[in-house]
Amino acid sequence: MTDTTTQFEASTTNNTASRRSFMGGIGAVTGLGSMFGQQTGAGGGDGAPIGSGGTYYVFRSGNQYRVASNENDGLEFTTRADGNAEEAFQYAFDAVSDPGGTVIADTTEFQFGGPATMGDRTHLTGSGGTRFGASTTGSRVGFTERDLDVGHDPIRVRGAAAAVTDIEFDAAGTRLDNHAVQAEGCDGLLLANNRTINGFQMALSFAECQNVVVRNNEVIDPNWYGITSRGARDGLDLRRSRDVLIQGNRVTDVTFNNIAPYNVANFSVVGNVCYRGGHSLIACSPSQQGTIVGNVCRDLELEPIAAAAGGEAGLEIEYKETHLLEEVAGTPDETSFDITVANNHVENCGVGFIARTVPIDEADEATFRETKRPYSFSVTGNAINDCDTGILVRSGADGVIATNTLRNNDTQIDISDPPFTTNVQVDLNATR
Repeated sequence: MTDTTTQFEASTTNNTASRRSFMGGIGAVTGLGSMFGQQTGAGGGDGAPIGSGGTYYVFRSGNQYRVASNENDGLEFTTRADGNAEEAFQYAFDAVSDPGGTVIADTTEFQFGGPATMGDRTHLTGSGGTRFGASTTGSRVGFTERDLDVGHDPIRVRGAAAAVTDIEFDAAGTRLDNHAVQAEGCDGLLLANNRTINGFQMALSFAECQNVVVRNNEVIDPNWYGITSRGARDGLDLRRSRDVLIQGNRVTDVTFNNIAPYNVANFSVVGNVCYRGGHSLIACSPSQQGTIVGNVCRDLELEPIAAAAGGEAGLEIEYKETHLLEEVAGTPDETSFDITVANNHVENCGVGFIARTVPIDEADEATFRETKRPYSFSVTGNAINDCDTGILVRSGADGVIATNTLRNNDTQIDISDPPFTTNVQVDLNATR
């Protein structure tokens, strides 16, 4: 890649035409077309929003971060010496938020000392090899009773029609109080082709969002969750999200759930690869009216932290009392229903598929398993092998368990007796 810093500094001594040439060269390098005039290339292939406003380019020059734009034909902002990257990105986000546009991060490492927050109609994209590094802000004992480094979110999204693409996020070993990307209240959100490594409490998260696509990301070694609809406020923060697609991601080495669409309606989890998790690899707890199709789930840790009743699974749908907000407690949405689990491959997990009920007080277990349980689910066409139990329905109603292939599981299918299950049809499964 051309040395953009040198080229920029040379261009500032020349006329507008040379600056235009420089900015156009950036566009050619990043594959986003000309940075002047009508923006034609940004996000078209990803389905990312294309704003009608400006394009801003953030790059590093020595120990400073700089922002150039097509709005003023050149350099707009420079951080103080030894400044942090969030200052430059926040300047660009604020400038582009109305009427919308693109912020391009150079092919370099950006060191963040705190979060930068995106607004409406903003597309943040890397240039290939772009890395955002987080900083340690302290340490404390976490949920798992280990002393862990505390960090911060590099990017927060608080606007409609926003996208974050093609960036590597490095948590630098921090594992509490931070998300690589944390989105709240978005209508139209794309998180695509990103990579997160070396920690983060939750890698990619969204809460109270709709029209969400999380696609083709690689998530390695987060502390709690990989891709999740848990937010960042105090407590569980499971504000409801709708119309969610989680597709084609690879998520590995997670303390709890690899992919966790909690309190989500109208969703699809399709074509993901999940392995080495500490709790169920793909877990709906609760979620409604969705599909879990064509995923590969393998190598669940067999001694997970704080395992729920029945053990952890490759695929899970459940009612769990600790996951309920006031607005869904006591309504049909407090449990999982109308979910199709089809054509997945599950291998070497404690349980292949589980449907269950988990109350806060163990004394309520029998009552809750009968009265609060997943229902109207279909589990068909899955291949499940080398698990302690292939398919386990501890509580459920109006379900179909059919045409699955189960091989080399200690127990192939285990359906609890009534009253914990009612009208669960089991047919045409192949066991080996």
